[in-house]
Amino acid sequence: MRAPAHTYEELLGATMAQALAVSALTPASHDLVTVRSALSGRPLPPLAVCSAADARAAVARGREVSGSWLGVGAPARLGVIAGLREEIRAHRADLNRLLRHGAGFGPADAVEECQDGERLSRRAARGGGLAAHRWPRSPYASEQTGARAVTVSYGDDARPLASLCEGALPALLRGGTVVTEVSARTAPVALAVTAMARRAGLPDGVWQVAVRGEAPGAMSGSGLRAVLAEHADAVAPLCCPPDPAESLRVRSRPPGLFVLRHDGSARAAARAAVRACFARAGRGCATTPHVAVHASRAEEFLHRFSREAAASTCTTTLPDEHQLALLSEWFDTCLAAGARSLLPRPRTPEHRSDAPSPVPAPVLLRDRAGLSDSRPEIPRGPVALVTAFTHWAEVLDHARHGGRHLCVFTRTPLRYLSPQFGDLPARRIHLNRAPRAGLMP
Repeated sequence: MRAPAHTYEELLGATMAQALAVSALTPASHDLVTVRSALSGRPLPPLAVCSAADARAAVARGREVSGSWLGVGAPARLGVIAGLREEIRAHRADLNRLLRHGAGFGPADAVEECQDGERLSRRAARGGGLAAHRWPRSPYASEQTGARAVTVSYGDDARPLASLCEGALPALLRGGTVVTEVSARTAPVALAVTAMARRAGLPDGVWQVAVRGEAPGAMSGSGLRAVLAEHADAVAPLCCPPDPAESLRVRSRPPGLFVLRHDGSARAAARAAVRACFARAGRGCATTPHVAVHASRAEEFLHRFSREAAASTCTTTLPDEHQLALLSEWFDTCLAAGARSLLPRPRTPEHRSDAPSPVPAPVLLRDRAGLSDSRPEIPRGPVALVTAFTHWAEVLDHARHGGRHLCVFTRTPLRYLSPQFGDLPARRIHLNRAPRAGLMP
C-alpha cells in the first residue's frame, strides 16, 4: 500500500508543485506554520505567515500591477477566467485530495465543494452572475486612490474553494487585483487555485494569498484583516462576515435556527436537518444546530431524524482536536440539565500530533426546555439540539436573537410569512430546503 501523501508534489504532481513553489508573497518575517494532513497526520510543507508589513507590501504590489491588468481589456480578462475554470475542472481530483488532506473534508463534502467551485467559476467565465456584485468601499481607503484597484477577500474554512471564487473572480473580471486572506489549513487550496490562475495567464501579483497568523506570536486573523482593510480599496462581501471576537474554539455568533412548523413535512425536514446540522462537521456559517419543532410533530420528526442521522456518513474533521473535547464537555452539561441523547455519546479519543485529525460523531439531543430558556453555548461540531414549541410567536421571538440563517419547513405560502421576518437578524431565509452558504442563489 502506498504511503499517504504528505507533500504538494505527491498531492498535485510535479508540475503543480513547481507552480506552488512560486510564492505569491515575499514574507518579510520568518514565521512559519506547518499543517499536518487531516488524513494521515503527516506534515505538509511549511507556510509563511503574513505579517503587517507583508500585508501592506501585498496591497502595494497589487496596486502597482493593477494598471497593466486593467489595460489588457475585458475580453482578455474573461479569457483568463475561462482558462481558470478549465484548470479547476482538469484538476478536480487534485483539489479533492487537497480538501481532504488540508481542510479535513470527508469524501461527500469534498465532492460538493468542488462542484460549488466549478459552478461559480463557470458563471464567472460566462461573464455574468458573479461579475454583477458590487463591493463596499473599505472605510479606511483613501479618497485619492481613485479606482478600486485592490480588493481584499476572505477565505471561508468551511467553503475554501467556493469562497475563493466568490470573493476574487468578480474583482478580477472588473480589472482589479485581489489579496485573499486564508487560514493555514485552507492555504494549500488557495495556493493551488492561484497557481492555476497563473497557468491560465493571470500575471504575477494580480491575485495574492495572505496566510493569517497561526504561528506562535504571529498576528491574529482579526489583526491581519484590519491591516488589509485599512490599506486596500475595497472589501469583498461574504455570506457571513468573520466575527472579530470569534476564536477557533468558541462560537460567539448566535447559531442559525432550523424550524419545522405544524404544517411542514417531517420527512423532508429530517433529511434536510442532517445536512443543515452535520455537514462539514457543523462548522459552516449556514449551519443551523438549533432545531425548533412544533410539539405536535416532535415525535414523528425525532424518529425520522434519528434514523437519518444514524445512517449519515459525515466524516469531515474539526480543525482542532480541542473542539472535540469541548463538544464532549457540552454534551455532558446538556445531559446533566435534563436533555436526552438520541445517538450514542461522542467519544474523545486520544490524539497524537502525528495522527489523523479526529472525526466527530453526530450529536442529537432532545431538549425538554422551551425556546425562551437560556441554553449552554452550542459549540462547533455536528450538533442538533432539538426543542419543541407550541406557538409560532415563540419561534419569532427566539429568532430575533438568532443568527443570519433561518430555515423553515412549512406549507404556508411565503407571502404570509415574509412580513413577519422583516425585523429578524437572519439575512438568508431558506424555505423547505437545507440552508446553503454563499452570495449566489
